[in-house]
Amino acid sequence: MKEESKPHINDRHLNYLKSVMLSQLLLEANDELRGSNAFKQNVKLQVNKTSKMLESIYQEGYNIVYHNNPEMCTNVLNKIDALIHKIKTASIDELVMIDAVVDNYFENKDELVKTQTAEFEKLQD
Repeated sequence: MKEESKPHINDRHLNYLKSVMLSQLLLEANDELRGSNAFKQNVKLQVNKTSKMLESIYQEGYNIVYHNNPEMCTNVLNKIDALIHKIKTASIDELVMIDAVVDNYFENKDELVKTQTAEFEKLQD
């Protein structure tokens, strides 16, 4: 009997997944703008156009990813959202330090993985 092989995940798949996740976050952020002072007529029109375009392109992909593993998908979205929040609320000095820390991580990833841990949270039902 022939053993089933799993499809190979390449950089294009990962880039698509990243784009799907970021688009979902943008859609959620756009929804949060509704009713705010920042959501004036021109912005509203552009946000609505962008949301419709992203939904038509990425909604099916997002649904597939989400239904395949809702916990992982939610955790990834939460981590991206939390990181974006940290960046957008950081001072200029903090941004310089954050950038240096991220650079240090990528330059020393193998060593840091040995001493640091990070895990996704178990989501409550």
